[in-house]
Amino acid sequence: MSEQSYLAIDPGANGGWVYKSGSTIVCGSNDGIEKLKIERDTIVYIEKVPPYVGKFIPSSAAFKLGYSYGYLVGVYRQYALYHVPPQVWQKYLGIGTKGKQTTTQWKNLLKAQAIKLFPNHKITLATADAFLILHYALNNHEERNPPN
Repeated sequence: MSEQSYLAIDPGANGGWVYKSGSTIVCGSNDGIEKLKIERDTIVYIEKVPPYVGKFIPSSAAFKLGYSYGYLVGVYRQYALYHVPPQVWQKYLGIGTKGKQTTTQWKNLLKAQAIKLFPNHKITLATADAFLILHYALNNHEERNPPN
């Protein structure tokens, strides 16, 4: 029996994806992700976006995030699809929360964590969250939990 394949997706405007099949890991930005060829039994983890993103986020940005999330959920609807909130996978990492850090500081911390966990891969700000979602998926997936 072959090892399970996983696709982890950060649906943000500057987000990316990571696909793991056996010992092979490939990644990229979300542009053109629908052209990615994955195995039929791939388990897909996508970061769940909240219905309200905060009063400091322009509605146009919230719309784009919701659109991207919905589009990607549609593209991968035929797969076992798990929606994981950022608070869940970030808590699993044990590195705290953004708190009073700037977004740049927080994103750089997440990228550093991804590099630590996947040192043999080229990790960018676009793919860092997807690598961390993959790490969460690999360590928390249980077959008995149905996708949502």
